[in-house]
Amino acid sequence: MVNKITTLFLLLCSLSVAGEYHQQSDVACSDCHTTHYSERGTIPENSEPGGPFPELLRVGSIDRLCLSCHDGTDPSAPDVMAPVVMYNGSGSEFSGAGFFSVGDGVISVNGHDLGVPTEIPYSNPPRTVILSCVSCHDAHGTANYRNLVLDPDSLGADISLTLGSDVFEAIHPGNPPERNGSIQAYRSGNIGYSANAAEWCTDCHNALLLNGPGTPPAHFMRHPSEVGLEGVGYHLAPAHWVGGAGDGFGVATGDAAEGIPRLRFQAPGASDFLSATTPSVTNQVFCPTCHFAHGGPFKSSLTWPYQTAGVDLYSGCQQCHFK
Repeated sequence: MVNKITTLFLLLCSLSVAGEYHQQSDVACSDCHTTHYSERGTIPENSEPGGPFPELLRVGSIDRLCLSCHDGTDPSAPDVMAPVVMYNGSGSEFSGAGFFSVGDGVISVNGHDLGVPTEIPYSNPPRTVILSCVSCHDAHGTANYRNLVLDPDSLGADISLTLGSDVFEAIHPGNPPERNGSIQAYRSGNIGYSANAAEWCTDCHNALLLNGPGTPPAHFMRHPSEVGLEGVGYHLAPAHWVGGAGDGFGVATGDAAEGIPRLRFQAPGASDFLSATTPSVTNQVFCPTCHFAHGGPFKSSLTWPYQTAGVDLYSGCQQCHFK
């Protein structure tokens, strides 16, 4: 019987899919799971009391398990919690996905909520979900960038967000991971985008799928997404965007001088990191231009303090529109 259980456990571990860290080759099943939970009545090392827990987990919550490494206490794992000091001095102000400003089970206005019922913004029809880390990431790995799931809304989608095709990196995470490698690999400036990021986000936020027309002078119901700066009727200043200097552009966010670092953009047709990060009139605004995936220091996961009075209030807008 013991041999059968062991064989089953090893088989489950062997089902890891190709992806980034968390593959079969770079983590042990026992880092997250325990077969029996106790031995001679003692709690397994690195496990919580009160088990056994569902899915053979060492702790009672998948989010607590993920955050036990990704809360900044493990210097080799990217920090997804606030305050994020891991990326200071890296050349980027934040990681690519930003950070959760509060822990599991707490509601925040600054990002996605973990472990609490949350109404999905811009979902049609309106729905309430309880998000966890594995709502967006597959703990065992996927073919997608950052182990993102293929079907975030669990309704049958198959969305590719592939590294080296849709997303490009200047530096790939090391294996095994180490502190300096993680800092460089996960900082925002390490990443360039070409395609499919907005499609992935709008699998849940599906009311944002279309650039719907509005009533002049607004023109649109919501800010258009995935349109180039050379487009007609968008009140854009392509030369100002490409130049990267003047109103809207600055060294740091919140440094008392107007202007912020260049916003992220999507470069359709990019073939490598350089082409994915080169300013051009064909660059597109997309979801990560204005929002962090996890959250950040500003309301609604915004990448700059648009809803906060101060010198940077309109800096992000000025980069493209320059009024």
